[in-house]
Amino acid sequence: DAGESLAVIGASGAGKSTLIRLLTGVWAPAAGAVRLDGAELSQWPRAALGPHLGYMPQDVQLFAGSVAENIARMGDVDADAVVAAARLARCHEMILALPEGYDTVIDPASALLSPGQRQRIALARTLYREPKLVILDEPNANLDGAGEQALAETLADLRGKATVVVVTHRSTLVAHVDKMLVIDAGRVQHFGSVAEVTRAMQGKTPAPAQVVNMPRTA
Repeated sequence: DAGESLAVIGASGAGKSTLIRLLTGVWAPAAGAVRLDGAELSQWPRAALGPHLGYMPQDVQLFAGSVAENIARMGDVDADAVVAAARLARCHEMILALPEGYDTVIDPASALLSPGQRQRIALARTLYREPKLVILDEPNANLDGAGEQALAETLADLRGKATVVVVTHRSTLVAHVDKMLVIDAGRVQHFGSVAEVTRAMQGKTPAPAQVVNMPRTA
């Protein structure tokens, strides 16, 4: 449902990345449809879809430009929206501590930023201007304990405000989502509330596999 969060888990090669590419419209489904507010993603002009979709890939890439420009997706910088996104991503203070704050120029080949710092700036970019659908692929891959706690707080803040799909291998994030989807070899194994799926995975009660439809987000 709109405003709910979903954790997608599964072994390597289970199909998680394929699912993410379908949800973001990078790939078109060979059968069936992926819909956003009732319209297939292919019917959405990319320029119209972009502001409503926040996507953070597993392989984070920042671009040559300032921190603010990166958060603003290399478009016109709305300073208030940039700071709001950074605060939501819990990286505002980290950015202020950089040599030039939000004006610090990022060199993609430079070691100025750690992998964890890059990931947190990329999360702020994902949340820029409050998209209604947020898709995070392994958002805690490079985070330390403090960064992971900050991510959990961000997920809590997004509840009820955005529909969130997060791919994760770490059980720590599962406590901060509403539902879980377990996939294997491209097929749904379990889908339901966190409690239902957890019990099913422990072999206590079955959780029915269901067809997963894109939620309405507006």
